[in-house]
Amino acid sequence: MPVFISLTNGFPKDHLYRTVRRTAIYVLIVCIISFLIGEFILEFFGVSIHALKIAGGIIISRSGFQLLNSQHKSDIQGEIEKESRLKEDISFSPLALPLLAGPGTMCLLINLGIQSKGFVEKASIIGSIIGVAAVIYLVLSSAPLILKYLGQTGLRTLSKIMGLLVLSIGIQMMVSSGKMLLQAGI
Repeated sequence: MPVFISLTNGFPKDHLYRTVRRTAIYVLIVCIISFLIGEFILEFFGVSIHALKIAGGIIISRSGFQLLNSQHKSDIQGEIEKESRLKEDISFSPLALPLLAGPGTMCLLINLGIQSKGFVEKASIIGSIIGVAAVIYLVLSSAPLILKYLGQTGLRTLSKIMGLLVLSIGIQMMVSSGKMLLQAGI
């Protein structure tokens, strides 16, 4: 949310809501494509699910670590800020990809796509993806109000809590995949 607020500072309301809507739609598309065809991409490149889980765990852990150590005021620097200032539409890049549906998200969804069996399980995951896109829409639409209510201290605290959870998810992905590799004798 702090990144979104920084990148959209000064946007007129109609442009802001158009950006929010497009961002949520792009996140939805990237996530569903990753979930549905990720397995075929892995097979094409000869990457095992264990390698993907370890790589995804590292990426997700890195994101969690960054959330734990973020300063918010200095989060938007360098290339992302330059790129966003030059673009009229920042909804796909950098907002949807890589900030909201980045490599960690894609690794997780490819993993879920491979592990899920049957129509009901796949449909429930797609339903969850749709739900997450809706939450992204609601949160980003409410970002200025949430920032006003929580303030910088509240956002920092929320980032730290989310960072710990995200870091734990990434480490769990690596541990479970490493354990499976050891059991397989690889």
